[in-house]
Amino acid sequence: MSEYAVETRSTTPKNFFAGEFPTVPETGTAGAVIAEYTPVTTGSDGKIVPIAAETKDAVIGIAAAAAGKEEPVVYYMTGEFFADAINVPAGITIAEVKAACRKISIFLK
Repeated sequence: MSEYAVETRSTTPKNFFAGEFPTVPETGTAGAVIAEYTPVTTGSDGKIVPIAAETKDAVIGIAAAAAGKEEPVVYYMTGEFFADAINVPAGITIAEVKAACRKISIFLK
């Protein structure tokens, strides 16, 4: 006789959208691998790349979904998002990104 086991899985949803402020998406080509909900900027070649310590003030949006290098990427140019859902690259804090985001109508709560 076979023995069956019940598999238990769980997930903890992460809220990303924080309010009613309109989101405006834009598309581009990823110049590097981009993780979902990562602040992005334009690289020297015009492609979309994750922000780095030296480019954190040049943020142009937040990636809506993950993208591989040379793949299409969608990013939000405006909106209201929960700060704890944002994937900030190593060496950068969310506090450092907030002011730059506010200048382009991205509000992190």
